[in-house]
Amino acid sequence: MPDSAPSEQQAPAEQRVKEIIADVWSRSAREHDLAWDEIDSDYPLYAADDAEDSLGLESLDAVEIAMELEEAFDVVLPTELEPSELRTVRHVVALLERLLNEQRAGS
Repeated sequence: MPDSAPSEQQAPAEQRVKEIIADVWSRSAREHDLAWDEIDSDYPLYAADDAEDSLGLESLDAVEIAMELEEAFDVVLPTELEPSELRTVRHVVALLERLLNEQRAGS
């Protein structure tokens, strides 16, 4: 799977989404680095409550990830969407695929 951002005809690469998340993670003050291949596609990115186990991203991380996803995949995330509502990598990829399909259908 190529590392470059997908063209308009390709579905978003799960690896690229994970790379963006790991990059944002590494720019935050964390105890250790995180490689993209350490991120499980179904593991929560954000904790819904203090008792939930998650990757531990915060709201500022979510905003930064959303901006980078928009740039990498040339899409605009809906303004009514709370970035922190995208619970897992799998949810992020599904949203990007839907937005890209809508974008293609509208062109």
